[in-house]
Amino acid sequence: MKELKKDGRILPYLIEKKKIKHTYFRLKKDHIHVTTNKFVKESQIIELLYNKFDILHKRLNQKTKLEDNQIRLWDKNFELKILPGKFKYVIYEKEVICYSNLEDTEKIRRHIYKQELILMMENIRYKIVNTLSKVEIHELPYKFKYLKSKFGSYHKKHQEITLNTFLATINPIFLEYVIYHEYAHHKVFNHSKAFYQVLDNMMLNHKNIQKTLKKMEIL
Repeated sequence: MKELKKDGRILPYLIEKKKIKHTYFRLKKDHIHVTTNKFVKESQIIELLYNKFDILHKRLNQKTKLEDNQIRLWDKNFELKILPGKFKYVIYEKEVICYSNLEDTEKIRRHIYKQELILMMENIRYKIVNTLSKVEIHELPYKFKYLKSKFGSYHKKHQEITLNTFLATINPIFLEYVIYHEYAHHKVFNHSKAFYQVLDNMMLNHKNIQKTLKKMEIL
């Protein structure tokens, strides 16, 4: 972990080199996590961080962590009450009562996220399938998994889509966007003009949704 200083303020950061084309900045609990390719020099990253220092520092300090007795579902906060027993949960107006024999609150949350995502997928399935038919794409199998660095992925070899269970914490419109984005990859594997034409035919306002989603941190 390293630190960048400006006007008496400190911005902790960590650089990770990967086999990727672009450079990404993500807010973690106590630092900025930068992923980039091996050819990008650290001095270039520092310059970018310095140029974005004010907004990154503000967002890092404004970020709030859920308490053990809280859970966020579909962009709403609930009080989380955990009782011993076989896993199940009930959602009331402002409270989620969950039975679980797990001791790790975060693992319990992720179990709930997965179930919520599955339920939401069932609710919007007709809409998704109907939209896919307009661009001549057939429905693929889904996997639901907590991912640290991406909201979803399309697996060309296995012909399936993986959705990040974290999506259950934010507005459902982002889930729809991720689904259509990954299905567009089923037709056009790269991010070419043809890819975005397919996405345009499935979701007209996807650009604004994508812009907002890119600013979100996966917790």
